[in-house]
Amino acid sequence: MSEVKSMRILDIKALKGIVYGLLVIAVLSVACAGAGDEDTAAIPVKEEVQPKVVADTVSSSSYAGDYFPKFEKIKVDPTYKYLEIKPGDSKNFTVTVENKDNKTIQLKPKPIITPYTENFINESWISISPSEKALKPGEKQEFQVKVNIPKDADLGSYAVLLALTEKVPEGDVAGPYPNFPGTMQLNIQVWVKPSIQILTPYVNDLVEAGKNYTYEIKLRNTGIKDITISPELTKDIVYSMGMPEQAFGDDAIRVEAPDKIKAGQTAIVKLTLAVPSTAKGSYSGSIDLNIDDPGIREYERMISLNFRILPVPEKPYENTFEAGTDGPITLEIRANQYGYGLYTTGGNRNLTPSFNVSLIDPSGNKVTPTFVDTKYSGSVTIVDDAYPQPFYFASYPFFRGEGSMAATGGIETKNQGSYQGGTTTFIKTYTAPGAVGKWNLSIFPENTENFDYTVTIGAAGK
Repeated sequence: MSEVKSMRILDIKALKGIVYGLLVIAVLSVACAGAGDEDTAAIPVKEEVQPKVVADTVSSSSYAGDYFPKFEKIKVDPTYKYLEIKPGDSKNFTVTVENKDNKTIQLKPKPIITPYTENFINESWISISPSEKALKPGEKQEFQVKVNIPKDADLGSYAVLLALTEKVPEGDVAGPYPNFPGTMQLNIQVWVKPSIQILTPYVNDLVEAGKNYTYEIKLRNTGIKDITISPELTKDIVYSMGMPEQAFGDDAIRVEAPDKIKAGQTAIVKLTLAVPSTAKGSYSGSIDLNIDDPGIREYERMISLNFRILPVPEKPYENTFEAGTDGPITLEIRANQYGYGLYTTGGNRNLTPSFNVSLIDPSGNKVTPTFVDTKYSGSVTIVDDAYPQPFYFASYPFFRGEGSMAATGGIETKNQGSYQGGTTTFIKTYTAPGAVGKWNLSIFPENTENFDYTVTIGAAGK
């Protein structure tokens, strides 16, 4: 038993040695790689930063802590803050720091510019008070952070790390050491309120090959100035090997629009689709509205286009079932018609599912079931005329506009709503005289993407 125990101890020690060895090799490899790159070696910042991060360490026998910078035990609340500020405005917030260590910690808050950001903030935009504080064990201190955005600041996203302690390593803290003790992440969105409301954020429809469709994209100008637009189909989608081809080309789509949207008015961008008779599969693309509105970012002015060609099978669906009695046969076929037109104005979504149904009885005779009835069920949503624009929020992790969706300009609160249809379900019922034995079922669907069926043998309802 002692031998087994000693072997386990040796294994653990050996494992630790392997882990530490691999870490040392990794560190040396990074250092050698940097030394071999003449362009990288010419940057003096890395030479100053590296000794601080690696040399100032805390030892550990239980984990690979030898390669982490020394840190002080302080709690920062909050650890993350997101602000939306217009050019020329400012915002304040409070950060609370608590000393969780057994020694006094010197706090000297300062911003650290991180590389993972759309725009780089100027450190002068941020002021922190007090500028310095000696925090005793168990003591708390509130810091007031003020962010001032100049009037000429570029619109877009800014990211910065606020370091509350001197022990925060310099360099790429957000990379090797995310959530490093004594830091908080600050993200800032510099924005202006858009004047244009895009009331039709995408066009999504089920279409038939060989037919024409017309759609309307509604735009509303809530501002006091006319705004120019120049819609055009984009060429950004790149198809690689293995991806399905487009059902048709861009030449099947025609876009008509006015040159501008007058102040306080609504304009229509007309989209005409001529589906080729040989089209199969689906089409995905987008329209760049090219709206001259500084409050709308480039990706927000895109209208997504998605068209699916109604699939038409060549042969009926066939299956068999066993009847143990000669009771009557009841067949229910259910089909769902999805709400493609939730955000779409125009198009053709009145495709009613239908079925050609036949049976072969156990004797081999063809039986045509008797149609009984059709049932409809559906879902309806009551929405505002200016329905939320989902791409404003889905494409970006934060709501835009001073803590309110209404501030995006994409939503206008009203007491008046309209009805938008969702999924409609069709249930068609058939009956046929029964017989004991094996039956063959044949269903040929029309105007549907899916269906399911239920066969009841015997008196219905029993």
